Amino acid sequence: MIALSLGILLAPKYQTWFFVNSDCPIARRFTPEMRRIMKDFAQTADFRFVYEDEGARLSVIKAHHREYQLECPFLLDPSHKFAKQFKVKTVPTVVIMSTSDQVFYHGRIDDSYGNDFKWHEPKKRDLRNALGALKLGKAVPIKVTPVVGCALNP
Repeated sequence: MIALSLGILLAPKYQTWFFVNSDCPIARRFTPEMRRIMKDFAQTADFRFVYEDEGARLSVIKAHHREYQLECPFLLDPSHKFAKQFKVKTVPTVVIMSTSDQVFYHGRIDDSYGNDFKWHEPKKRDLRNALGALKLGKAVPIKVTPVVGCALNP
């Protein structure tokens, strides 16, 4: 926590990166939950979308962003530079880090899409749990989770 001269404590803001692909059906299915998470944790994290679309036009990415009413910055990573840097091999993957690039969480949003490739009611809300712990100034209980989704072609 950071103390202000007025005696008020503010939690640090964390960078939360959603690695997605605009045409991955799994990433698209998770997008409404990503939007809800951004709303619920707006005071805890700054959110960004990283589009891993190879050869995608900016107009397509902007249309995707508008379609899902995503009110956060995004960037294009068609050469997978950021994906390689953060060892992202599948979308959607989430990375939470500090402003000094310390990674606190790397993995899935939740377990609603499993290895059986079917949708279920989530039992583990990994991203919400990680952001909730950080909001309270606690350590993230599970730092890495497996991701099931669309594979990137490095």
